[in-house]
Amino acid sequence: MYVVAGLNTGTEYYRAKYQSQCIRWINENMAKHKKARNTRGDDIKVDIPEPLIIKHIKEKKS
Repeated sequence: MYVVAGLNTGTEYYRAKYQSQCIRWINENMAKHKKARNTRGDDIKVDIPEPLIIKHIKEKKS
């Protein structure tokens, strides 16, 4: 199990079985197509409330 959490506050934003799902969630929910030119020339603005980390946690077996 993987968790997308805030680095500063520890707030849990998303939980998934695979790390790739967490990365996909960040890309879909934290990036917006807007008129914000960057050095690569694309129109993507990343709006993240705080630095995010992906942590691996062990699942509790019942």
